[in-house]
Amino acid sequence: MVTTIINDNSKQPSQKRTRRTSEAAREMLLEAARALLFEQGPGAVTLKGVAQRLGMTHGNVTHHFGTSAALHAALVEASARRLAREAHAAVLEMRSGEIGAEAIVDMFFDAFSSSGLGKLLGWLAASGGGGLTPILDVVADSVRALREGEPPGTDHHAAGAGPIVLNLTSHALTAALIGDRLEQAADMPPCSLRRLAAEQLALLRARPPAQTDRG
Repeated sequence: MVTTIINDNSKQPSQKRTRRTSEAAREMLLEAARALLFEQGPGAVTLKGVAQRLGMTHGNVTHHFGTSAALHAALVEASARRLAREAHAAVLEMRSGEIGAEAIVDMFFDAFSSSGLGKLLGWLAASGGGGLTPILDVVADSVRALREGEPPGTDHHAAGAGPIVLNLTSHALTAALIGDRLEQAADMPPCSLRRLAAEQLALLRARPPAQTDRG
């Protein structure tokens, strides 16, 4: 029998390879969960459903997430952080005049509707528990980060990141859940929620205090 002695330094690459493999596996499982969410809705996003989609055993999926609730939380957090990164970059572009408010509104609405994220959040809200905690944490982090670039003296309760994120998220979530039917019931044309969100975003932007004309 051959005994192999491995020092601490030689262990580190192996540990890194193992960690990367685990992260890659989790990402593969999350991609499968996203596909189920898009194709079949929130009720299909279960450990069993993900395992069947990938041809894996239930135990393999359980090893990474433990419960369906943990899978939902991971999916919400990953989706929310991806949206937050894209939104932060878009806000910087809007501040520099490269894009308009409509581009950011479209980004939010598409993220909530096209991927099924809005329906998942609505389902988790109705189910109770802490399923919404990941996205609420991301919202709080995003607002704090965006406020760092706002003009001094901004009333954070009246303009800037807080009101804008609240406005965009509430409109986009409403659109994802009942948007078309709500617009019809209110006798409003399609995409009215997007238009209203863009108009309000423009009004809620934080701007430097107006200069006093001293003549």
